[in-house]
Amino acid sequence: MSEAVTTPQAGKPVTGAALVLAALVSASLLAIHPGGAAQDFPSLLQEETANRALDALVHGGVIVVLAVELVGYAVFARRVDRTSSLAALIFFAMGTAFFCASMVLDGLVIPALAAKYLPVPAKYDAARSLFALCGILIQFLMPLGLGFQAASIAAWGWALIQSRAARIAGGVGLLASAALLAGLALQPMNPLVLMGGVAVVTLWAFLMGVLGMRRAI
Repeated sequence: MSEAVTTPQAGKPVTGAALVLAALVSASLLAIHPGGAAQDFPSLLQEETANRALDALVHGGVIVVLAVELVGYAVFARRVDRTSSLAALIFFAMGTAFFCASMVLDGLVIPALAAKYLPVPAKYDAARSLFALCGILIQFLMPLGLGFQAASIAAWGWALIQSRAARIAGGVGLLASAALLAGLALQPMNPLVLMGGVAVVTLWAFLMGVLGMRRAI
């Protein structure tokens, strides 16, 4: 079987358009992600409390975007008659689970803790312990999420490189996933690696959406 697209549903551009839109929304949310400039713990509590609504919007929005992307990839996996496309869907689902857990802690739990403890200086030591626990969990969850998503991109790349209509995109996926996996293996908590990983996942969703809109998948 030389072509990846194998069902009569291939060619409908709605799924591709949804993925393109999801990628654009994801990029917009990342652009408004609140930055951190706190120099001490009380300032951190104030900052997290002040940014609570924006954090919820950004991180909650990313969770919704990932759900949309998961649906899109499931549709594409049905169109591609290869084991690698099924593996890509499963890897992305695994990565989404870890990444969403990281988003909940970073964007919802930590700001809620900050708002709870900010007016109670006597409990700052307890708050520090909770913040430390959340930070340690995020240090594992975010790289794991991006690692599985990178594996998903690699599996998609392997599936698409066998199709004449999407061979170039498949090669791009294989190269991008290899670079991301190497970065995560060498420096899993480097902020540049993590932000680069988020950018790679977002750009891949955009590329897959374009392929869907062009009826290449």
